Amino acid sequence: MKRLLVTAAVFFIISVPLSAFAAKVTGNLEGLSAPVEVYTDKDGVPHIYAENMEDLLFAQGYVHAQDRFWQMEFWRRIGSGRLSELFGEAVLGVDIYIRTVNFRGLAEEEYEIMDDETRRYLEAYSAGVNAYILGKKFHQLGLEFRLLKMQGLDLEIEPWTPANTLTWFKVMAEDADGNMRKELYTIDIIRSVGIDLARDFYPEYDYINNPVIVEDSEISFSGKKRENEGLAALTDEDISLLLSLNTGLVGGFDPYTPMAFGKGEGVGTNAWIVSGDLTATGKPILANDPHLGIQMPSIWYEVGLHSKTGGGPDGTGPFNLRGFSFAGVPWIILGHNDRIAWGMSFMSADAQDLFIERINPYDPNQYEVNGRWVEMDIRREEIVIKDQDEPYVLLVRSTRHGPVVTDHGSLMSGNSYDIVPQKSFPDNLELAALSLRWSALQPFEIPKMLLMLCRAQNYEEFREAMRYFSGPNMQMTYADVEGNIGFQATGLIPVRPKASGLFPVPGWTDENEWSGFVAFEDMPWVKNPSKGYIIAANNPTVSVNYPHDIDRDADYGYRARRIMDMIEEGGSGFTVEDMKVMQGDDLSNSANEILPYLKGISFEDAAVGAARDRLLGWDRRMGIESPEAALYGYFWAALVEEIFKDQIHESLWNKDKALGSRSSLLGCVNNILKEPDNGWWDDIKTLDTIEPPDEILTRAFKKGYNKGVEELGENLDKWEWGEIHTATFRNQTFGQSGINLIEKIFNRGPVATAGGFHQVNRSDYSVEKAFEVYHVSSMRAIYDMSDLSNTLMIHTTGQSGHAGKPHYDDFIDRWRKIEYHPTRWEEEEAKAPPSRKMVLKPD
Repeated sequence: MKRLLVTAAVFFIISVPLSAFAAKVTGNLEGLSAPVEVYTDKDGVPHIYAENMEDLLFAQGYVHAQDRFWQMEFWRRIGSGRLSELFGEAVLGVDIYIRTVNFRGLAEEEYEIMDDETRRYLEAYSAGVNAYILGKKFHQLGLEFRLLKMQGLDLEIEPWTPANTLTWFKVMAEDADGNMRKELYTIDIIRSVGIDLARDFYPEYDYINNPVIVEDSEISFSGKKRENEGLAALTDEDISLLLSLNTGLVGGFDPYTPMAFGKGEGVGTNAWIVSGDLTATGKPILANDPHLGIQMPSIWYEVGLHSKTGGGPDGTGPFNLRGFSFAGVPWIILGHNDRIAWGMSFMSADAQDLFIERINPYDPNQYEVNGRWVEMDIRREEIVIKDQDEPYVLLVRSTRHGPVVTDHGSLMSGNSYDIVPQKSFPDNLELAALSLRWSALQPFEIPKMLLMLCRAQNYEEFREAMRYFSGPNMQMTYADVEGNIGFQATGLIPVRPKASGLFPVPGWTDENEWSGFVAFEDMPWVKNPSKGYIIAANNPTVSVNYPHDIDRDADYGYRARRIMDMIEEGGSGFTVEDMKVMQGDDLSNSANEILPYLKGISFEDAAVGAARDRLLGWDRRMGIESPEAALYGYFWAALVEEIFKDQIHESLWNKDKALGSRSSLLGCVNNILKEPDNGWWDDIKTLDTIEPPDEILTRAFKKGYNKGVEELGENLDKWEWGEIHTATFRNQTFGQSGINLIEKIFNRGPVATAGGFHQVNRSDYSVEKAFEVYHVSSMRAIYDMSDLSNTLMIHTTGQSGHAGKPHYDDFIDRWRKIEYHPTRWEEEEAKAPPSRKMVLKPD
């Protein structure tokens, strides 16, 4: 079958010209009230000019579908839990989870309560999508559809609906806020190494040397200072309860299977603003580059949106936008209008809690609440699976906290039981399950927020829009043409009266119940800080003096510190060119911390010693052509293994794909280097010896150097970081088919990349997979508020989602070289040759 599929695919690529997917020059389309002009520039970016907002969004839906409908189809099937219809039992686990948390049901509820204006605009967008897709055969919308047809699938294309848009916001919330698996993973780390080493493994943030976003002097708050958070706060009773949970390690199950939602593992961002006091023009410059899992095509789609009406607070003024959108979603997510620009950084909030539910041993559909048994809500779902006659029937049990997530799929091992010795059978049998409380499992108003944001003309209107940004939790940055800069933390943050949120907590009393969410008025914000800049790079939003714990999983601050250093060292007179240099900065602060500890070590092998000396003289930059960066990469990978792998249980080692690149792990290594007696240095395989740090560092350096010699040769001058540190952009379906020729059609790379883990130019890699990059700056933008036409943008791959089209991969080389393209903000620029014109006409 595979051979037949490959042959058919090759025949298709050879015989079907690219023009088969070309857009029509004009169209007579039902749903438009007036003609719309679309000018697609030489970078494949459409600039849309319409008479009103409905026609503008209709055209945006049309061009999204024209360039990216397979991506849209894939995303809506993720959000509705319907991947198994196309790809069979292999993806059933994803569908089970999505149906359990009921993203589709929530989306439909959001649509029902939506205000009339926002609903009207989502319907206009959907109509534009449908104007392009309906009437076409399933296999006429892209190569992926044709390949599915070759496998025997010839599904009817379903109309796009506003609910399809709304489910994607829930998926994004899962990727940004989902930390329930970390709760279970942390328990198993404690089981493996004990509470003391686990505390070192998850170090507290260094508030002395690394920055927060909003300083104490810039925010007013009341309440008790936070103390003893994290693992340090655990009591013996807490630990005993946690270790009694079956998280999967003992039973051999795998509760850590990643949810491949299309964005990949890990999120992060750099966002900073320098005020006009620090720039050459006297106006702010805002820089932004969100870090997401690597994929093909890019998650982003650039667009210019222009309407004669629909703008301003009352919707009657001109409406002009330029920025980055999601295919399937109207307006833009990031970018600027004619007055303000905005960026975002993920806040690393803990918006999910797992509750341990006591289950009635006589009735599995009852759970305990304050000493009495209460009925669960039961919802029935059917999941259609390719090549299977009968659907998978899913019965979702829900408690007052939310759905039970341990009934099906990869988290089944979270179901557990304890024996109570002082009671007789069967009363001594205590059954337990885990339910999920999550702020995203309630209706949001994200489309309303986007509309208000895109219309905002000043900081106050921007901040009012953020009131409706319920999730995922974000650190939002702001600049305007008047010279103001600002920041606002967003999202629903649970207020936990007792529990830390780090681990599952007992749910059978009210002791651990959320008492609500942090009020929007109490969320940190700042306008025009006196220092003249704002840095939001996933670092903590506020200090421990702020009474609410709003971003417990914050980055350890390496990128934020480096950005701060560059701004402080630069002083003033910053330009757009300076921002480009900063976004491409590849200095490794963690190398500055670690390498001094190699100085006093003696190596018997002269070549190893010479390599060490060369590394000590290195400038700490992870450049593509740097031999020393390659050597340091090999050394770091070996060091992580030598310190941690002997003590972390083998079933956990590969469950954290980012183990070698987590910023907290960099902080852990830096901390224990100052503690020669720390238990992590001991190699537990040598029973009669406790190794000093120098012994582990020696082993790691020799091991890393020898690995490099094996792969790159003995001549260190010929080593290059970019030879081993590479990015491959994979289509998330057929790009991982296992069929070489199919993968070559859809995938691009590997390409050499600079940077590394927690440099400003971030490109995290796996220490287990030979430096293969999996997490990158997904786009870069620099907004010049003195002249918006000077704004620069780029994203990872290209505008088109059709393999083989010119704009499928034409951004990749520019992206990896930290190059940009102009935005063509002015109408004459957007319409100038060689832009291609398309006119969409009403029926």
